[in-house]
Amino acid sequence: MTDAVFDLSSAQRILVVKLDEVGDFVLATPFLRGLRASAPQARIVLAVRPAVADLAETCPHVDAVVAPHPKPAGGIDLRGVTPGGAAAFAEAFRAGFDLTLVPRYDFDRHGATALAANSRARAVVGFSEAVTPWKASGNAGFDRAYTHRLTPPPGRHEVEQNLALLRFAGGVPDGAGVELHLTAEDRAEAALLLADAAGERIIAVAPGAAASRREYPPERLTAVVAVVAIALGARVAVLGTELERAAAERIAAALPGRVTDLTGRTGLRSAAAVIERTAGLIAMDSGPAHLGAAVGVPVAVFSCHPEGGDPNHVHAPERFRPWCARALVLRPVAALAPCPPESCTAAEAHCIASIPPELAAAQILALFGEGVSP
Repeated sequence: MTDAVFDLSSAQRILVVKLDEVGDFVLATPFLRGLRASAPQARIVLAVRPAVADLAETCPHVDAVVAPHPKPAGGIDLRGVTPGGAAAFAEAFRAGFDLTLVPRYDFDRHGATALAANSRARAVVGFSEAVTPWKASGNAGFDRAYTHRLTPPPGRHEVEQNLALLRFAGGVPDGAGVELHLTAEDRAEAALLLADAAGERIIAVAPGAAASRREYPPERLTAVVAVVAIALGARVAVLGTELERAAAERIAAALPGRVTDLTGRTGLRSAAAVIERTAGLIAMDSGPAHLGAAVGVPVAVFSCHPEGGDPNHVHAPERFRPWCARALVLRPVAALAPCPPESCTAAEAHCIASIPPELAAAQILALFGEGVSP
């Protein structure tokens, strides 16, 4: 089915269910912007996970944001992220949503389909469970929740897939990139966090990822960061949770007096505001890479996904590379045995460790050198 399934110009109440990770939210911002432009008269309610609420709170393309929280006795409680968010959802729910949209291409593991199915909307639109083997297996039967399902070609970037869903629902994308909306307070906090580097060039490093196989080994990352920082005459700001503190300490030992350890000290928006003040970001295939793309700095990403791997895999840069012009993906030339050619399947860092540090440093320097003033 290729024709638009809904007349967005007539929609009065729209629910968008985006219960995903940080990077997924950033990659959905062109979708949200296009939806707002296509349905300017509609009241749009956005549901996100609590972990992403910090980013969603300032999104100007929706009227209210809510986040589901589990109830002790079972079920969920939708709490407001924005002022009056819960009341706005309740009012739209009572009146009846005209349309519920689920811009989640792959396996749904956070209950987005269940929330959409219980939204009582006239139309519920999302991606078919057949789009990937993981979704077909883990979400078998979920297609029944949707009145209209899209099965687009595989191997496209998540931004492109989300915009295909917007077109399917009757919207018109604008072609612009990902975005974040930082406040003056966010930027002031970033300035304070980087006070010890005032007036100096800074590069940001985010060493963490959701899985160990996606993390470039700390000793190799440290070697790369040291070469890049020394060549650029830059200080280093290390970002992440407290789990990345050991990596920050390793980098600080290699660059005495030139490292600001911000692990465990920032929220998502303040981390983005820190990255915005830097000459570039070195990250893993994880949320911070997408924050960097959204604030407009060059982003270098280490990926465990080998060249020639499955372009529709959950690790594939074809789907999840930072959506910006100045992005570099560093990846293995081939998967290392016993991993299959499709992608790395090891529990710990394995295929990603085969990326040569000296090659990575040279390519990152070339990326960061573009448009960077001395």
